[in-house]
Amino acid sequence: MSPVNESESEVQLAGWWRRVGATFADDLILLIPSLIIADLFRSFAGGFVSIIAGLAMEGFYMVALLSSASGQTIGNRVAATRVRDSLTGSVISRQQAIKRWGFIALYGLLVPVGGPIMYVALLVAIVDIVYPLMNPRKQTLHDLYARTIVVKI
Repeated sequence: MSPVNESESEVQLAGWWRRVGATFADDLILLIPSLIIADLFRSFAGGFVSIIAGLAMEGFYMVALLSSASGQTIGNRVAATRVRDSLTGSVISRQQAIKRWGFIALYGLLVPVGGPIMYVALLVAIVDIVYPLMNPRKQTLHDLYARTIVVKI
């Protein structure tokens, strides 16, 4: 099966700024709940566990919404985008949503470790963020890993 191609279908890939807008909106929505959960866990389990708890809550949000029938988080709705399977153009599976979020969560977990690992994680995060500017299908590294695309609606 060949990948969904913008030039051969009615699919319009979402541009970088639209994707940034969706991420920014989701980050604003998740900020307060993440801080509350992280603070609750920090008080009895320590800093690293609080980071994991915050990421788990964000992961639940992302996976549940991205693998739903709409393929959209609230941020995607604000930015008029949705996440689709890069091969079929259909709604992504729960496994794809987990892979997509897991890629991001991994570098989110590694940054607080510090030392050389932190710099590698930051480099991967930066490349992930700017990669759609160089990729003809406007995919991030986490899109490539999960076989997803982000389209305009």
